[in-house]
Amino acid sequence: MVKAKRDCMNAILILVFCGFVYFETLSISAPAFGKTGGAFFPKIVISIVALLGICLLINSLFRMKKETTDKLNLSIPKLIKENKKVLLTFIIFGTYVVLLGLIGYIISTMLFLMTLYLLLTPKIQKVWIVGLGYIVLTLIVFFIFQNILSVFLPKGTFF
Repeated sequence: MVKAKRDCMNAILILVFCGFVYFETLSISAPAFGKTGGAFFPKIVISIVALLGICLLINSLFRMKKETTDKLNLSIPKLIKENKKVLLTFIIFGTYVVLLGLIGYIISTMLFLMTLYLLLTPKIQKVWIVGLGYIVLTLIVFFIFQNILSVFLPKGTFF
């Protein structure tokens, strides 16, 4: 029952988030020519996420109906201990967003990917190979966005 309630709350949060983001896409200006604008792709992604949120909501409601009531025994320290990696991932992502504006896309993305790798991988093997892969991946993405798509990524204020 606890997991079903948790999934129900997550589904509601997902749907609220999708509604907010969809509302924000309405402020994206439409192009002077063509059928699709800059809001087309985000609206597709938001619709898919909202559909998955609805599926999760329906599934959790059916599970709540079938399951017996469990005793809800939650403590904050226990929750933090069980979800330590999730919380650290959010902290790392928030730091990445802040660092994007300060040190730029290339350095902050390499640091972000390497830090997440070190956090989430159970056995850390051959870090230098993984680091080299992240450097190559970051530079390829940077090249594609800058030269092919003409989307300029943050250079940072310090560099």
